[in-house]
Amino acid sequence: MLDPITLIPTAIQGYNWIRMWHEQQANPPHLPDNALLLFKRFKEAYDTKNISKLGFTLSDHYKGDLLGVSTKQEYLICLKQVFDSLPLLSPCLSINVYSIIENSNDVFSGIIDTQSKTSFLGIPLTNYDSTPIRCEIRPEQGLWVITKMFVEWRLLA
Repeated sequence: MLDPITLIPTAIQGYNWIRMWHEQQANPPHLPDNALLLFKRFKEAYDTKNISKLGFTLSDHYKGDLLGVSTKQEYLICLKQVFDSLPLLSPCLSINVYSIIENSNDVFSGIIDTQSKTSFLGIPLTNYDSTPIRCEIRPEQGLWVITKMFVEWRLLA
């Protein structure tokens, strides 16, 4: 039989660990402010399945090959389908930056790795996507947005 007196501190400790894990995923170290803020906005929109907010993180001129699509509109439609297929689960995206290729006042590009996990009530369950990506971000109308995301195929071999 479970003792409620010992169960409460264990539950609190588990909650604190999950919160710390989520916070670490949201704050990748050693990134320039423009990239860090954009990746945080992207992660928050992704984790909350908010397609509208995700749209604000992508350039209207976005080009890429993630999920087999090449435009912003196609990418958002595809992500909406993925999110709709996870009705009781929440996505949790982690972004790791492996290499910064360029970092100037008008462009940031690098090789990143994204890992999509599902979680239930904040508890991570399983990975459902992991891809190395060549990512480029630029300021448009004063806001940094993702302009390109291409799978880095040579890193998958």
